[in-house]
Amino acid sequence: MRFAQLLSCLSVAIGVQAQILDLPQVDALVEEALKPFAHYKHYHGPKNESKAHQHGSLQAMKQSADASYWLANIAHQGRAAFNSNPSGYKVFRNVKDYGAVGDGVTDDTAAINRAISDGGRFGPGSRVTSTTTPAVVYFPAGTYLISTSIIDYYFTQLIGNPNSLPVLKATPGFVGLGLIDGDQYQSDGAQGWGSTNVFFRQIRNLKLDLTSIPASSAATGIHWPTAQATSIQNVVIAMSSAAGTQHQGIFIENGSGGFMNDITITGGLYGANVGNQQFTMRNMVISDAVTAISQIWDWGWTYQGLTVTNCTTALSMSNGGAGNQLVGSVNVIDSTIEDCRTFVDTAWQSSTYSTGSLILENIALRNVPVAVKGVSGTVLAGSNGATTIGAWGQGHKYTPNGPVNFQGAITPAARPSALLASGSSRYYTKSKPQYESLPVSSFLSVRSFGATGNGATDDTAAIQSAIRQAASSGKVLYFDQGTYKVTGTIYVPAGSRMVGEAYPVIMATGGKFSSITTPVPVMQIGKAGESGSIEWSDMIVSTQGSAPGAVLIQWNLAAATGSGMWDVHTRVGGFTGSQQQAVQCPTSAAVSASCEVAYMSMHITSGASGAYLENVWLWTADHDLDDGANTQISVYTGRGLLVEGKNIWLIGTGVEHHSLYQYQFSGANSIMAGFIQTETPYYQPIPDAAHSPYPTNSALHDPTFTNCLGGNCNALGLRVLNSQSVNIYGAGLYSFFNHYSTACSTFPVPENCQSEIFSIEGTTKNLVVYSLNTVGTTNMIVRDNNVLAVVSDNLATFAATIAYFTF
Repeated sequence: MRFAQLLSCLSVAIGVQAQILDLPQVDALVEEALKPFAHYKHYHGPKNESKAHQHGSLQAMKQSADASYWLANIAHQGRAAFNSNPSGYKVFRNVKDYGAVGDGVTDDTAAINRAISDGGRFGPGSRVTSTTTPAVVYFPAGTYLISTSIIDYYFTQLIGNPNSLPVLKATPGFVGLGLIDGDQYQSDGAQGWGSTNVFFRQIRNLKLDLTSIPASSAATGIHWPTAQATSIQNVVIAMSSAAGTQHQGIFIENGSGGFMNDITITGGLYGANVGNQQFTMRNMVISDAVTAISQIWDWGWTYQGLTVTNCTTALSMSNGGAGNQLVGSVNVIDSTIEDCRTFVDTAWQSSTYSTGSLILENIALRNVPVAVKGVSGTVLAGSNGATTIGAWGQGHKYTPNGPVNFQGAITPAARPSALLASGSSRYYTKSKPQYESLPVSSFLSVRSFGATGNGATDDTAAIQSAIRQAASSGKVLYFDQGTYKVTGTIYVPAGSRMVGEAYPVIMATGGKFSSITTPVPVMQIGKAGESGSIEWSDMIVSTQGSAPGAVLIQWNLAAATGSGMWDVHTRVGGFTGSQQQAVQCPTSAAVSASCEVAYMSMHITSGASGAYLENVWLWTADHDLDDGANTQISVYTGRGLLVEGKNIWLIGTGVEHHSLYQYQFSGANSIMAGFIQTETPYYQPIPDAAHSPYPTNSALHDPTFTNCLGGNCNALGLRVLNSQSVNIYGAGLYSFFNHYSTACSTFPVPENCQSEIFSIEGTTKNLVVYSLNTVGTTNMIVRDNNVLAVVSDNLATFAATIAYFTF
């Protein structure tokens, strides 16, 4: 393992302090992995090359007249509450108001970039993040000719009309890294923002047309190094399918993301050319590419619902070769591969290292001669006809003891019928609703009910009135951008539909949330015993000042399917208006009561069922988003996500920096989760979980930390207690710091930031985990205080990896 040797050498040179999460060993991994793809990063336009072959299905890409879409027509009353000029700052921007024409002839590049940058926003050159300048940039139907990259900004949503997708069409001489560049490289060779800290942004409802760019040009559709709370949805990318094409649709070279879904890609050398710490991609449709997906590197990646047609290779994860594998683990589930020479190309070899781990489950192959190709040829045969892979994998397995090197068929996870789509063996899924078929008259604005969103006025009563009225009248409640201060619980009844503009914030504060022993919900989704469904998207729930009794989201509703939240996040501390920034909550050994900010991020109660969560990030801030330097802070929350209900889907979720645990499944039944990602609080072990300011609550089955292995009592990433039928399709459980020092998480030793991170307890049964990845923990899996798996047996890239665990 040449790469492992490289990381070992680097470990001696790494400083022990980190102002933000910056791991030189991971940077080295990325640099090594990107060597074959450097020409994309440095693309400066074509050089006397012939015009690309245009893919027939999108050759003309003619647009109909702009079909009506409510988002364009609703009154735009959003305000950035903590902007220096809230009344003058424009949240919603229509690109045509900035001079874009959309006729397919006029160069609209400058106009679109003006729409994004307007209002004194911090661009990538500033390297400054900000929550005070949110923006929705709207594209009506049309064909927008662009000659250089559209430069995306932090806290920005690029949204097209879903009823008539607008087209971004590159000129033949296009120059830049991506028609949309999500993190522009600067003159010093660094990205504008650290890719692991690029949060809160979206791209939706766009077509990107590269077909006029010469086929031999290393052109890119979307450059998207990104982190949590980001998404791409309903995007079409068309590229050249001519022989020798060098186009790539989506390029991700680093970050800590992320989620995307409902993507259609045609043509190109690579449909997606991607590397990131962890990611979830759902419903990707790729055709007529040479390689549909090139996996550059990762710790863990989950593909759900892939459809790949007429490509030479559907998934290549052999970067670096057998002696230098750069891919940690990949899961592919519920997917269809057709008319491809090879499904998966892998460089895995049986060894003490677990790089190149792979799990395939419920895969339909049609005319795919080679299902899995290894370094010496076919490992798993496909068929010239139709065949199905029930479950197959390679890597290290524990059943529950191990490790055992394996490559071959495995028993698939038992799937509870309540989690499946009707009449299907696949899991149920539901994309974020965009309400494209509804007229603007079907929406009510919370501002129109008297809520101010100014971050100062108590909006509790106005919001409650608006929610009740919208639910009773069958309308969708629109939360205009703003920060809505609330001093009591907001009850959301069954039948509610709520959608936000540029992540408006519900900010809880006041005496009702002040008791650390008497928790009170901020957002209460249904009451105990209530049945029905809701839809909730594109919002943030936070606190202001000390709020140690706040349960940010309490989910009580019992539903069958269809009830859920999409792109809804909790964020406590670290933003302007929170009163929990670097000035108030600096890193310190002493816990400040004023920086005890929430009791729990989310609780799915024992009576709840049918909750569907997609791209949800429950984050206790580790740094100040608005101080210009991303300065680390110490704020304290008690618990992350507690699941006690049944029939729950957790698709592309993350929970970070809570004192006792990140995920806890307690008495839960029938859970589908993946990819899940956690981080331990950076301040631990000062104080550790056993001495958290939040006392344990036996009614919530809190861990007591009375028998910590090695005396190391840091927060658990995942705890499964008295639960059954829990299927996890990818988990990244990370502990990078020991009281702000990263010396404990260097690879391959010491990996001792904490002693345990994943605990299985009580009567738990029918638990399956595919692609478990850990960082900084000595023991990877513990069962009732007995160690089942240790990191030294499962070294991989930077994270340690177990491909298959069942209990």
